[in-house]
Amino acid sequence: MFGKILLIVLLLVSCSKKKEFTHIKVVGHAATGLEILNSVYHDNSKEAIEFALSMEGCDGIEIDIQLSADGTLWLFHDDHLDDETNGNGCVNDLTDIELSDIEYKTIHKEKLTCLKDLDFTLFKGKELFLDLRHYTACTGAFVNVNQVISDLNELGLQNKTDFTVHCVLSYDQWISPFIDAGYKVNYSIFNLNEFDIYNNTFPSISGYVVRNSDFDKNEIEIIKNANKDLYIFEIRSPKGIRSALNKNPNAVITDDIRATLIEKY
Repeated sequence: MFGKILLIVLLLVSCSKKKEFTHIKVVGHAATGLEILNSVYHDNSKEAIEFALSMEGCDGIEIDIQLSADGTLWLFHDDHLDDETNGNGCVNDLTDIELSDIEYKTIHKEKLTCLKDLDFTLFKGKELFLDLRHYTACTGAFVNVNQVISDLNELGLQNKTDFTVHCVLSYDQWISPFIDAGYKVNYSIFNLNEFDIYNNTFPSISGYVVRNSDFDKNEIEIIKNANKDLYIFEIRSPKGIRSALNKNPNAVITDDIRATLIEKY
Protein backbone atom coordinates (compact mmCIF):
# COMPACT_ATOMS: atom_id res chain seq x y z
CA MET A 1 0.00 0.00 0.00
CA PHE A 2 2.80 2.42 0.95
CA GLY A 3 4.56 1.61 -2.33
CA LYS A 4 1.47 2.55 -4.34
CA ILE A 5 1.09 5.83 -2.46
CA LEU A 6 4.76 6.66 -3.06
CA LEU A 7 4.37 5.92 -6.79
CA ILE A 8 1.34 8.21 -7.01
CA VAL A 9 3.24 11.00 -5.23
CA LEU A 10 6.21 10.64 -7.58
CA LEU A 11 3.92 10.73 -10.61
CA LEU A 12 2.21 13.87 -9.33
CA VAL A 13 5.57 15.53 -8.73
CA SER A 14 6.76 14.51 -12.19
CA CYS A 15 3.61 15.86 -13.87
CA SER A 16 3.86 19.10 -11.91
CA LYS A 17 7.49 19.50 -12.94
CA LYS A 18 6.68 18.95 -16.62
CA LYS A 19 3.86 21.45 -16.52
CA GLU A 20 6.14 24.02 -14.88
CA PHE A 21 9.16 23.83 -17.17
CA THR A 22 8.03 22.53 -20.57
CA HIS A 23 7.56 26.05 -21.96
CA ILE A 24 11.20 26.98 -21.21
CA LYS A 25 13.47 26.44 -24.21
CA VAL A 26 16.84 24.75 -23.89
CA VAL A 27 19.66 26.36 -25.87
CA GLY A 28 23.23 25.05 -25.98
CA HIS A 29 25.81 27.61 -24.85
CA ALA A 30 28.58 27.71 -27.49
CA ALA A 31 26.77 24.64 -28.88
CA THR A 32 27.75 21.98 -26.30
CA GLY A 33 28.91 24.25 -23.47
CA LEU A 34 32.00 26.06 -22.24
CA GLU A 35 34.49 24.41 -19.90
CA ILE A 36 32.58 21.14 -19.83
CA LEU A 37 35.04 18.27 -19.49
CA ASN A 38 32.65 15.61 -20.81
CA SER A 39 31.85 17.51 -24.02
CA VAL A 40 32.40 15.35 -27.06
CA TYR A 41 33.54 18.28 -29.21
CA HIS A 42 35.12 21.68 -28.62
CA ASP A 43 32.77 24.60 -28.12
CA ASN A 44 31.83 26.65 -31.19
CA SER A 45 33.01 23.95 -33.58
CA LYS A 46 30.94 22.73 -36.50
CA GLU A 47 30.97 19.25 -34.99
CA ALA A 48 29.67 20.54 -31.64
CA ILE A 49 26.85 22.43 -33.35
CA GLU A 50 25.71 19.40 -35.34
CA PHE A 51 25.92 17.22 -32.22
CA ALA A 52 23.88 19.66 -30.10
CA LEU A 53 21.17 20.11 -32.71
CA SER A 54 20.83 16.33 -33.07
CA MET A 55 19.85 16.00 -29.41
CA GLU A 56 16.12 15.56 -28.91
CA GLY A 57 14.79 18.43 -26.83
CA CYS A 58 17.51 20.91 -27.78
CA ASP A 59 15.72 24.04 -29.03
CA GLY A 60 18.76 25.79 -30.46
CA ILE A 61 22.29 26.99 -29.86
CA GLU A 62 24.28 30.09 -29.01
CA ILE A 63 27.61 30.68 -30.77
CA ASP A 64 30.32 33.33 -30.52
CA ILE A 65 31.06 35.32 -33.67
CA GLN A 66 34.16 37.34 -34.54
CA LEU A 67 35.18 39.22 -37.69
CA SER A 68 38.39 38.22 -39.49
CA ALA A 69 40.87 40.62 -41.09
CA ASP A 70 39.19 39.80 -44.42
CA GLY A 71 35.80 40.84 -43.07
CA THR A 72 34.41 37.32 -42.70
CA LEU A 73 32.50 35.95 -39.71
CA TRP A 74 34.14 33.12 -37.74
CA LEU A 75 33.14 31.15 -34.66
CA PHE A 76 35.44 31.55 -31.67
CA HIS A 77 34.89 32.37 -28.00
CA ASP A 78 38.13 33.61 -26.44
CA ASP A 79 39.91 36.90 -27.06
CA HIS A 80 43.13 35.14 -28.04
CA LEU A 81 43.75 31.98 -30.05
CA ASP A 82 46.83 30.86 -28.12
CA ASP A 83 45.34 28.84 -25.27
CA GLU A 84 42.72 26.77 -27.09
CA THR A 85 44.25 26.34 -30.57
CA ASN A 86 47.53 25.91 -32.41
CA GLY A 87 47.19 29.52 -33.61
CA ASN A 88 48.38 32.83 -32.19
CA GLY A 89 46.93 36.31 -31.82
CA CYS A 90 43.33 37.33 -32.39
CA VAL A 91 40.73 36.27 -34.96
CA ASN A 92 40.26 39.89 -36.04
CA ASP A 93 43.91 40.24 -37.08
CA LEU A 94 44.17 37.06 -39.17
CA THR A 95 43.08 36.38 -42.75
CA ASP A 96 40.60 33.70 -43.71
CA ILE A 97 43.40 31.55 -45.12
CA GLU A 98 45.32 31.78 -41.85
CA LEU A 99 42.23 30.98 -39.79
CA SER A 100 41.31 28.00 -41.97
CA ASP A 101 44.59 26.31 -41.00
CA ILE A 102 43.97 26.64 -37.26
CA GLU A 103 42.63 23.75 -35.19
CA TYR A 104 41.72 23.22 -31.56
CA LYS A 105 44.04 21.41 -29.15
CA THR A 106 41.60 18.54 -28.70
CA ILE A 107 41.43 14.84 -29.51
CA HIS A 108 39.35 15.54 -32.62
CA LYS A 109 41.44 18.58 -33.60
CA GLU A 110 38.38 20.42 -34.88
CA LYS A 111 39.06 23.23 -37.32
CA LEU A 112 37.91 26.77 -36.66
CA THR A 113 34.52 27.23 -38.28
CA CYS A 114 33.44 29.98 -40.65
CA LEU A 115 29.79 30.99 -40.15
CA LYS A 116 29.01 30.66 -43.85
CA ASP A 117 30.11 27.00 -43.75
CA LEU A 118 27.36 25.96 -41.34
CA ASP A 119 24.49 23.86 -42.65
CA PHE A 120 21.62 26.21 -41.85
CA THR A 121 19.02 23.58 -42.79
CA LEU A 122 19.82 21.98 -39.42
CA PHE A 123 18.34 25.02 -37.68
CA LYS A 124 14.82 24.57 -39.03
CA GLY A 125 12.39 25.32 -36.21
CA LYS A 126 15.28 26.18 -33.87
CA GLU A 127 16.75 29.27 -32.21
CA LEU A 128 20.15 30.63 -33.27
CA PHE A 129 21.81 33.10 -30.91
CA LEU A 130 24.78 34.98 -32.39
CA ASP A 131 26.97 36.53 -29.70
CA LEU A 132 28.63 39.22 -31.82
CA ARG A 133 31.98 40.56 -30.64
CA HIS A 134 32.60 44.28 -31.11
CA TYR A 135 36.15 44.55 -29.78
CA THR A 136 39.60 43.40 -30.92
CA ALA A 137 41.62 42.38 -27.88
CA CYS A 138 45.00 42.42 -29.62
CA THR A 139 44.78 45.99 -30.89
CA GLY A 140 42.04 47.60 -28.82
CA ALA A 141 40.18 48.56 -31.99
CA PHE A 142 36.43 48.37 -32.48
CA VAL A 143 34.98 46.08 -35.12
CA ASN A 144 33.20 47.58 -38.15
CA VAL A 145 29.52 47.10 -37.36
CA ASN A 146 28.46 47.72 -40.96
CA GLN A 147 30.70 44.90 -42.14
CA VAL A 148 29.20 42.50 -39.60
CA ILE A 149 25.64 43.38 -40.64
CA SER A 150 26.55 43.12 -44.32
CA ASP A 151 28.02 39.65 -43.81
CA LEU A 152 24.91 38.48 -41.94
CA ASN A 153 22.71 39.84 -44.71
CA GLU A 154 24.74 38.02 -47.37
CA LEU A 155 24.07 34.78 -45.52
CA GLY A 156 20.35 35.52 -45.62
CA LEU A 157 20.05 35.71 -41.83
CA GLN A 158 18.14 38.98 -41.88
CA ASN A 159 14.77 37.57 -42.87
CA LYS A 160 14.78 33.91 -41.89
CA THR A 161 11.35 32.34 -41.62
CA ASP A 162 12.24 28.71 -40.91
CA PHE A 163 14.28 29.48 -37.77
CA THR A 164 14.81 32.44 -35.41
CA VAL A 165 18.00 34.49 -35.41
CA HIS A 166 18.92 36.46 -32.29
CA CYS A 167 21.77 38.97 -32.28
CA VAL A 168 23.28 39.12 -28.79
CA LEU A 169 25.04 42.44 -28.19
CA SER A 170 27.04 43.92 -25.32
CA TYR A 171 27.96 47.28 -26.90
CA ASP A 172 25.21 49.88 -26.91
CA GLN A 173 26.55 51.63 -30.03
CA TRP A 174 25.58 48.54 -32.00
CA ILE A 175 21.97 48.40 -30.84
CA SER A 176 20.45 50.92 -33.25
CA PRO A 177 22.32 49.68 -36.37
CA PHE A 178 21.12 46.11 -35.79
CA ILE A 179 17.55 47.13 -35.00
CA ASP A 180 17.49 49.40 -38.07
CA ALA A 181 18.76 46.46 -40.15
CA GLY A 182 15.76 44.42 -39.01
CA TYR A 183 17.45 42.03 -36.60
CA LYS A 184 16.06 40.72 -33.32
CA VAL A 185 18.39 42.26 -30.72
CA ASN A 186 19.02 40.78 -27.27
CA TYR A 187 21.21 42.86 -25.00
CA SER A 188 23.48 41.66 -22.18
CA ILE A 189 22.84 43.35 -18.82
CA PHE A 190 24.09 42.86 -15.27
CA ASN A 191 21.39 44.39 -13.08
CA LEU A 192 17.86 45.79 -13.07
CA ASN A 193 19.08 49.40 -13.24
CA GLU A 194 20.70 48.65 -16.60
CA PHE A 195 17.44 47.15 -17.78
CA ASP A 196 15.58 50.35 -16.90
CA ILE A 197 18.13 52.43 -18.80
CA TYR A 198 18.24 50.33 -21.96
CA ASN A 199 14.52 49.59 -22.00
CA ASN A 200 13.78 53.31 -21.93
CA THR A 201 16.51 54.26 -24.41
CA PHE A 202 16.02 51.38 -26.83
CA PRO A 203 12.38 50.20 -26.53
CA SER A 204 12.78 48.05 -29.66
CA ILE A 205 15.20 45.65 -27.95
CA SER A 206 13.53 42.23 -28.12
CA GLY A 207 15.00 40.74 -24.98
CA TYR A 208 17.83 40.54 -22.50
CA VAL A 209 20.55 38.03 -21.73
CA VAL A 210 21.66 37.71 -18.10
CA ARG A 211 23.90 35.60 -15.89
CA ASN A 212 22.02 33.28 -13.57
CA SER A 213 23.85 34.69 -10.53
CA ASP A 214 22.94 38.31 -11.33
CA PHE A 215 19.13 38.13 -11.24
CA ASP A 216 16.54 36.60 -8.96
CA LYS A 217 13.10 35.35 -9.97
CA ASN A 218 11.29 38.58 -9.09
CA GLU A 219 13.69 40.69 -11.18
CA ILE A 220 13.24 38.39 -14.13
CA GLU A 221 9.48 38.65 -13.81
CA ILE A 222 9.78 42.46 -13.89
CA ILE A 223 11.61 42.23 -17.22
CA LYS A 224 9.15 39.72 -18.68
CA ASN A 225 6.19 41.82 -17.51
CA ALA A 226 7.63 44.63 -19.65
CA ASN A 227 7.01 42.32 -22.64
CA LYS A 228 10.68 41.51 -23.08
CA ASP A 229 12.14 38.04 -23.55
CA LEU A 230 14.63 36.88 -20.95
CA TYR A 231 17.47 34.40 -21.46
CA ILE A 232 19.67 33.04 -18.66
CA PHE A 233 23.21 31.78 -19.23
CA GLU A 234 26.20 30.62 -17.20
CA ILE A 235 24.55 27.51 -15.79
CA ARG A 236 26.52 24.28 -15.41
CA SER A 237 25.75 22.36 -12.22
CA PRO A 238 22.44 20.58 -11.51
CA LYS A 239 21.82 23.11 -8.73
CA GLY A 240 22.43 26.01 -11.10
CA ILE A 241 20.19 24.47 -13.75
CA ARG A 242 17.33 24.02 -11.27
CA SER A 243 17.83 27.58 -10.06
CA ALA A 244 17.66 28.98 -13.61
CA LEU A 245 14.57 26.95 -14.56
CA ASN A 246 12.78 28.04 -11.39
CA LYS A 247 13.27 31.68 -12.38
CA ASN A 248 11.00 31.06 -15.38
CA PRO A 249 12.99 32.59 -18.26
CA ASN A 250 12.01 32.20 -21.90
CA ALA A 251 15.07 30.01 -22.38
CA VAL A 252 18.16 28.77 -20.59
CA ILE A 253 21.43 29.00 -22.50
CA THR A 254 23.02 26.03 -20.81
CA ASP A 255 26.52 24.58 -20.67
CA ASP A 256 25.11 21.09 -20.12
CA ILE A 257 22.23 20.26 -22.45
CA ARG A 258 21.68 16.72 -21.20
CA ALA A 259 21.54 17.69 -17.52
CA THR A 260 19.18 20.56 -18.34
CA LEU A 261 16.81 18.31 -20.29
CA ILE A 262 16.75 15.88 -17.36
CA GLU A 263 15.80 18.71 -14.99
CA LYS A 264 13.25 20.10 -17.43
CA TYR A 265 11.42 16.82 -17.97
